[in-house]
Amino acid sequence: MAKHPKRTNTANITKTARIISVASQKGGVGKTATVTNVAVGLVSLGYKTAIIDMDAQGHIALSFGIKKIDLKKTIYDVLIGEATMQDIKQNAFGVDLYLSNNSLSNLNSKVMAQINSKLFPAPKYLLRKAIGEIKAQYDYILIDTSPSNDIQTMNSLLASTDIIIPVLPEGLSIDGIYETIVLIKGIQEQGSKLNILGILPTMVQDHTNLHHVKLQELRKQFAETPDIKVFDTVIKRAIRHGLAQSDGEPDIKKAPEYLSFVKEVFAIA
Repeated sequence: MAKHPKRTNTANITKTARIISVASQKGGVGKTATVTNVAVGLVSLGYKTAIIDMDAQGHIALSFGIKKIDLKKTIYDVLIGEATMQDIKQNAFGVDLYLSNNSLSNLNSKVMAQINSKLFPAPKYLLRKAIGEIKAQYDYILIDTSPSNDIQTMNSLLASTDIIIPVLPEGLSIDGIYETIVLIKGIQEQGSKLNILGILPTMVQDHTNLHHVKLQELRKQFAETPDIKVFDTVIKRAIRHGLAQSDGEPDIKKAPEYLSFVKEVFAIA
């Protein structure tokens, strides 16, 4: 279990957030639901928590009842130097939000263009720089990532201290675990101290034998991999989770599995 350092009121010690990306190279595995509910769970336990949405779909806004069309400035504007994190900060359900929309899909063409090379000499580290503006304000910063190996994902991983990999226990989703691990290992080999917290089974159906079998296979396989674990907590497929997201009203009381997950991962009593 990964403990967060105890918070302190000593003025001479500077707090810095743990920065956790929820990442998978496969879409539809519950990344946004995990980010949303873990954040709300941490807030319910008294931790100052933020979310950064690095997926151009902008589903974090919808999950918190905010209309993407109403966003005047987003994380994209911060990354290209046309806004600060303070400029785009919103708050809902106790969580500070740094949101995105489809404008984020322009990031690659903007920062990787040869004509802009002097403006963006380190295009994979733009998010790390942006987080530098705010990391002393939080205990945890969660990042919702793109399901592709794109500039948004690389920025997310290179800005993070830790990674959670959600997985739907089915073939294509499981394949996404290995693709994600390969990506992370490549980053680690370049000197990053990025830590894989573990694999979170999501959207699990009790009545589906396939899910049961695949989950057992996953646990067996990763039991032999000491640096990667499959979490004990299982997030079951539940209508209430989908309703909470579509209604924009996250409620940890309606997602108790996620609160159990928070306590498991961060060793919070």
